[in-house]
Amino acid sequence: METIIPKGTIPTPEQMKQVVEDSHKRSEAYGINSEFRDLEYSKLSPSELEARRRRNKDVLDVVFATIKEFYDLMSPDDFLVGFADNEGYILHLAGSDEPKLRSAARQFAPGYRWTEKDVGTTATSLCLRLQVSIQLHSTDHFCKRAQALISSAAPIFGHKGVLRGVLVVFGDQSLVHPHTLIMITSAARSIERHLRLLRRNKEMSLYIGFLNSVIESSGTGLLTLDKDLRIRKINRQGKEILQSDELEGKPISTLGDLDLDLKSIQKHPHRWKNRECHIQDENRDIHFFYSAQPVISGEKKLLGAVLDFAEFSNIRKLYNRISGSKPFFTFDSLIGTSPLFLEAVELAKRASLSNSTILLLGETGTGKELFAQAIHNGGQRTDKPFVPINCGAIPGELLESELFGYVEGAFTGALKGGRLGKFALATGGTILLDEIGDMPHDMQVKLLRVLQTGEVQPIGARKVVQTDARIIASTHVDLSQAVGQNKFRQDLYYRLNILQIRIPSLRERGAEDIMTLANYFLKKNDPQCSFTPDGCDALVSYSWPGNVRELENTIQRALHVSDSKKITGKGLGITESTSSEKIAYPGTLQEMEQKMISAILTETQSNMAETARRLGISRATLYRKVKQYGLEKN
Repeated sequence: METIIPKGTIPTPEQMKQVVEDSHKRSEAYGINSEFRDLEYSKLSPSELEARRRRNKDVLDVVFATIKEFYDLMSPDDFLVGFADNEGYILHLAGSDEPKLRSAARQFAPGYRWTEKDVGTTATSLCLRLQVSIQLHSTDHFCKRAQALISSAAPIFGHKGVLRGVLVVFGDQSLVHPHTLIMITSAARSIERHLRLLRRNKEMSLYIGFLNSVIESSGTGLLTLDKDLRIRKINRQGKEILQSDELEGKPISTLGDLDLDLKSIQKHPHRWKNRECHIQDENRDIHFFYSAQPVISGEKKLLGAVLDFAEFSNIRKLYNRISGSKPFFTFDSLIGTSPLFLEAVELAKRASLSNSTILLLGETGTGKELFAQAIHNGGQRTDKPFVPINCGAIPGELLESELFGYVEGAFTGALKGGRLGKFALATGGTILLDEIGDMPHDMQVKLLRVLQTGEVQPIGARKVVQTDARIIASTHVDLSQAVGQNKFRQDLYYRLNILQIRIPSLRERGAEDIMTLANYFLKKNDPQCSFTPDGCDALVSYSWPGNVRELENTIQRALHVSDSKKITGKGLGITESTSSEKIAYPGTLQEMEQKMISAILTETQSNMAETARRLGISRATLYRKVKQYGLEKN
């Protein structure tokens, strides 16, 4: 049974005696010739030797340096130092020429394999087999030609204790001291420590390289600061945003208005989320949002901070993507052939080629937002934000913050970090001011200033922000009449009324457009359905006070209640008489509106959602009109 010795140790004399005895028995069993050795069968070719040296370059580089230190203590004329890899192939031999020639005669030279099966009992072969430090004297060697030598070998272990190779030193037995074994074992451990250090440095380099790649691949700007608020690292995206390649090593104060407090960032990190910064100087005009996080060491010491920041324009793009306001409709989406409708479409196409303010007029449900989207998509701003806002659906006290935004702390309940306004989000693109005729009077004054100066001032902000959002306003209100009644500012009306496009009502467009649209909505929902002759008669004879929106809702409702693939007049639920009843009220437009709202409220038993749907208006508009006409009792 083979003697078991812990890896990496030095055997005791008793253990060594047994180890040598066992090895000699194995050597005889392997058929090793103690008089003559022929290792040509196990020798590497020059190319194979070079390949192995390349695979072991890391350990060989350290071995070379260690051997140089060896020869500060020993003479290269008396001692040779070699290295064999973990398969026993000798990859390097150092020393003077004459000792090398004597060693080559014994075939201990680069390229030869020195395992126990090849050469019998040697310090190198035993060290490879047992992975312990070995020193052999004279007759300990199995081959007689080596019995005039004393040799010492020590294993070199790599990552996770894997054997990398053997370091061996040998010379005339009269010159070698027993401490040689301790010296070469210490050298092997030194090589292992050096290899660990190299591996850790390599891993750290790879890790740092990985982190740098992560930082550089970030879609936002990233910037690191030390505890003295000096910029240590900034990624490529950050350099582009801040328009400078020379910020690293400079204090953060170089960026002017970016005022940071490390202690505050550490104590109140939530306060440093989504902050706004606007840097303006002779060479730069940069508007961005940033968040700051403290960098804390394992000992809880504040080392610095990391800033994550993005351009204001990218924030607008993100908002446009997640807000669901992407404009899908183009001029190809506008269906109709009546002269009045085609005239409106042609004028809209011309308007799309300019940046002038557009005023869309038309009854509720005529498709004003579709026209606005088509104009946006037909112009040069098609890849920029399209931001709609219903001026009549938002209470007056909230409309200003919706349009212009606000800064943190502007008022009680303001979000931390503030909030962007619709004008800011629409910069470079288009803002649709829907139902502008219902905008409160005080907001009309503030909107006029935006139209005059192109500047927006968020609530609570000290600075104004430039905006070049293209404005499209729409309303069902007769603004010229509203001006005469002092309900709409005349100067604002003139500012808006640069390119006026009147979208005709459905009843003005005639029977052909009604049927074209009705068939379009029908086929879109159920391609197998069609209208009966009396269904067609009902469609063209009805006055459609809710216009295209009412037509689409009527088709969808008919599809739900119909038991067949034929939509009849009865299935549509509309008649000319009901149409006449809805528009035959005498009196002014306001009186007719009041009576119509009151009548529908009665029919729906004050169901506000259903009433708003029938009237083709929003519930917010309905609530406001109910209050305006004193219909709360309904």
